[in-house]
Amino acid sequence: MKSMTASVGSGKYIVEATAVFCGKDINITIGGGESYHIGAVAIAEPGIVITNGKKRCATTSVICLMDHKEDELARYAARHLASVLDCVVTVSAGIHIDNISVEEIKIFDEIFKQLINQLEKSLAAGDR
Repeated sequence: MKSMTASVGSGKYIVEATAVFCGKDINITIGGGESYHIGAVAIAEPGIVITNGKKRCATTSVICLMDHKEDELARYAARHLASVLDCVVTVSAGIHIDNISVEEIKIFDEIFKQLINQLEKSLAAGDR
């Protein structure tokens, strides 16, 4: 199986990803913080919406475990990457820091988006 890895940040403010290629499709596992786990899983299928012209989009479904908050991160990553890469994308995400503050949540949101941008560039460049 072909795969690739990416990471952004350092110390307890790190977010890492492993992408496994399943034919044209991609399965991505993302973990970060002090304790990696599976908090939410999303799957997105690319499509086109016709409103004022054609626009790429993706239909996305998410499962989030009780008391976890990674659902929006997983949804964002799967939807964005499926739309841009035109393939089915699954994302499992689990990022944890004990007693996380509002400021730390903002830091992780930014790091997470940087990681997704890094994955997008690598995958679009033909690293799959």
